[in-house]
Formats: sequence, C-alpha cells, structure tokens
Amino acid sequence: MLLNQLISEKLEDLRKERKIGVYTLCNKAAISYETYRSIRTNKNKDIYLRTLFILLRALDVSPAQFFSDPRFADEELDIDFK
Repeated sequence: MLLNQLISEKLEDLRKERKIGVYTLCNKAAISYETYRSIRTNKNKDIYLRTLFILLRALDVSPAQFFSDPRFADEELDIDFK
C-alpha cells in the first residue's frame, strides 16, 4: 500500500466514525474542498504535514493516535517517489 493511500483511508475512516460531512470537515479545518478531495482521491501525493495536522485537529485526533495504526509500521508500506 502507498503511504498517501493509507493516510487518505485513515482520514476517511476517522471522518466517517465521527459522522462529519466532508464540507463540515473542510470548514472546520479551514481548507478547501478541492484540497481534501485531492487527498481523499489520492491525486495529491505530497500532503503537507501542516495540512494533515490541521485535519487531525479538526477531527480531534492527535498525531500519535493517528500514526499508532499498525498499518503505518508495515514493512510493505511504500512511498511513491514519482
């Protein structure tokens, strides 16, 4: 699995768990819908840490909680350098 794919899946899982709509999350995080859509659809291979942390804050999740998912420790996790 690619890192950006895992991040987008994890963000979507958290958003759905908290029953927050996409537009609501974007407004709460003060990011554009287009930015979130590019993350969600894996069009953006270079998500900024700042953007990720803003989204995590809007979802009330700490970076430690987010990255504690065992999938981030998978040796097969790939970073797309293209």
